[in-house]
Amino acid sequence: MIKVFNSAYRESIQNPKFIPLDEVNIVSNKIDYMGRPYILFEHSDYPLGALRAEFRNDCWECDLD
Repeated sequence: MIKVFNSAYRESIQNPKFIPLDEVNIVSNKIDYMGRPYILFEHSDYPLGALRAEFRNDCWECDLD
């Protein structure tokens, strides 16, 4: 699951959207310079391009902020 939220809005943090991994197209899977894994993914609900999700708190988190 990917937890999608916008930290700029309190309602979005309290009610995040959860997207199953089998519904997304994973563009790349890499590790940043601090050693944290991240993915770039595409989903039909977000048509403007790939989004970045970092692996934190035992799940993938995507902050739209």
